[in-house]
Parts: sequence; structure tokens; C-alpha cells
Amino acid sequence: MATLALATQPVSCTLCGGDGSRLVCSNDSLQVARCTGCGLVFVNPQPTEDALRRYHSGNGLLSQDGWSSYFAHSAEQIRELWEERLADLQKRKPGTGINLLDVGAGYGDFLYYAKKLGWKISGFEFSPAASRTSKQKYGIPLAVGDISEMNFPDRSFDIITMWHVLEHLRDPLSALQRCRELLAPKGVLALEVPNLNFLVRKSYRYPLSRTLHLYHFSPATLSALVKKAGFEVLACGQGNTGFQYARLWKIYAKKCLYVVSRSVEKLSGFNLADSIRLYATPSR
Repeated sequence: MATLALATQPVSCTLCGGDGSRLVCSNDSLQVARCTGCGLVFVNPQPTEDALRRYHSGNGLLSQDGWSSYFAHSAEQIRELWEERLADLQKRKPGTGINLLDVGAGYGDFLYYAKKLGWKISGFEFSPAASRTSKQKYGIPLAVGDISEMNFPDRSFDIITMWHVLEHLRDPLSALQRCRELLAPKGVLALEVPNLNFLVRKSYRYPLSRTLHLYHFSPATLSALVKKAGFEVLACGQGNTGFQYARLWKIYAKKCLYVVSRSVEKLSGFNLADSIRLYATPSR
């Protein structure tokens, strides 16, 4: 796997604004640090905005693991993943004619299944290649760019989703603040990110050239950031990244792991799962 070569610049902690940090590890020639003020874990120095745009626009992006491996999953596995998330969302925001914005919409799969429910869908993607795939696969056009560049009216969405997107953003706080502006007063923000507290592996030790995760959230730091952006947290617990494996034993092992982690969370309140799912609504 090639080592990343991206221009970088030092950043302050997006959660507490502090400049103090200690090194956690070096990864693909980038440094992962923990803020000494609030405990947020993030890459510092971070790739510049221009470097990230070139990275996401690269012709080889979709051939990288994490993008390319998605196509190895069966259609049934992909459908189950998105329908589980939709079903969970409907518990928070029931009804028809939902106006949905999917931030970082990838290949358009979630929007496709939401549209089948009769929802009004909008989405955008950081990767031009992923956007083209969405158009080819589902006929769903995705604008390309950052959330700050999207010209949507304020308070125009009932639901905004960010499925494993926030950890890739250079300025997650600004993105969340923009989401708050775009959500209707009783709208719902749905986030899912990798869980830093997952005991089987630490997400910051993934090769950055595969995932390019710039932030590594625990339930506590994710909740704190969402609150800082002007939201009330409705729920923060175990997420679900699906059972997208070719081997049955891996599917069974992950399902068992989820049962155990749910039990631990119910008894102790501690999330040990591989991901965090958070729901929030704009604060009054």
C-alpha cells in the first residue's frame, strides 16, 4: 500500500480549541494526536484543503480498499445494511414525504432505498468518481463538493444523514453547524462513525491511505462536538456497519459480537461496538 504524500498544516482542536496534544502514533507519515484538553483524537498536522480535494478527485480513489471492496458485497447484503438504517431512522422520524439530505452519499445506495419509501432525496459527494457511479447505477445525480458549497435553503430538510463521513472531514464542527442551519426545527440529524473504544481494533491504526480518517471519535467526544454545534443529543449508542462478508463464520462472529456489545452497553452504558450511531435535533 502506497504511503500518502499530502501537504499538511497544524490545526487546533475542533472541540475545545486547544493547541496542546500528545502523539498517539504515526500512520502513513501522518501523526495521530490526542488533545490534552478534551481528549479528542485527530490527525495533526492535517492535510490542507487543497490536498484533500486532489485526493478525493484522484482517478485511483475508487480502486482503494474501502471503496473497491464495497462492490464485492452481495446486493442482498447492501440492501440489508441500508434498510436497517432506514428502519431505525423511521423510529425517530415517522411519516411520509420526508425531505432527506445525505451528506457524503457515496454510490447513492442509501438515497435509492430512501426514494423507494417515497422520501424526497438530495445528496452530494466529495468524490467525482463516486458521484458518476451513483448516476450510472441508480440514475441519482449527486452534486460534488463540500457542504459549505451546497446552495440549499435553511431549515429545508427533515432528516440529514452522515454515514461514516464526519471522520473524513477537515472541519467537522463547521459541517455540523451547517447541518443545523439546514435542518427544520424538529428535524433529525443521524450520524454514524467508527468507535475509538472498539476493543478488537483501534480505528486510528487503520492505514490512512485506505481510510484517511482525520478524526477518531469516542461516544463522549462525538456527543460533545454535536452539542457544541447547537444540537440536543437524542441518543448515542451502538451503530451497525452490516454483515458484508463472503464467509458465513465472519457474519456469525460479528453478529455474536454485536449481541455481546449491546449487552455490555445496556448493563454499563459503555459502547464497545465497532461504530457509534448518534441522533440529534437542533437545540431550541
